[in-house]
Amino acid sequence: MLKSLTNIESAFSHVRWFLVLLFGSNLLVALCAVGFSYRFKSRQSDKIYALQGEESVMCALNQNTTENRPVEAKTAIETFHRLFFEIYPLNERIQYQMERALSMADNSAYEMYENMTLNGFYRQVVEAGIVCQYRCDSVVTDFSRYPYGAVMYGKTAIVRRSSTTIRELVTSCELRNCPRTEATPNGFLIENLHVISNRDTQLKSLY
Repeated sequence: MLKSLTNIESAFSHVRWFLVLLFGSNLLVALCAVGFSYRFKSRQSDKIYALQGEESVMCALNQNTTENRPVEAKTAIETFHRLFFEIYPLNERIQYQMERALSMADNSAYEMYENMTLNGFYRQVVEAGIVCQYRCDSVVTDFSRYPYGAVMYGKTAIVRRSSTTIRELVTSCELRNCPRTEATPNGFLIENLHVISNRDTQLKSLY
């Protein structure tokens, strides 16, 4: 009788350990599944998707959004400088371009715009029919720090009725990540904008 009770107790002990091991293994599998699912979701959110024509099937491009950030940074800087420095003698167009440019940057760009306004620059452009052309030669970005650093090398041409002045334009700024909106489609906010050089050059034409 005692031997039977011992065998039953031993059997229950084995069953308990088996249930503990089964529960532990199931928990481990569940945690691994959750971890892999989260990792897969994160990887998928970093990819760009595109529709092919009118088909409903989406195909993933073999490019990660983080890998494309330097290109997007250069695009954002070129767009801002084109809006800010390429000016035509039309008040409505100047106002439209400045609103778009200032929505891409912080107060440093607004302070530059305000100084140019107080100095009568835009008034002179309209009254004298001056055209300000802009060309970007290159943009150097530094993604080893944050906010990211950037330097733009370009030229501007001040085209008057009697003469054309070509100037070297070099600016520096910082780029901070921000939500993608209509104003900031590349997801960057331009900060601490400074003009490093704006001197006349010996070039005869901008292009």
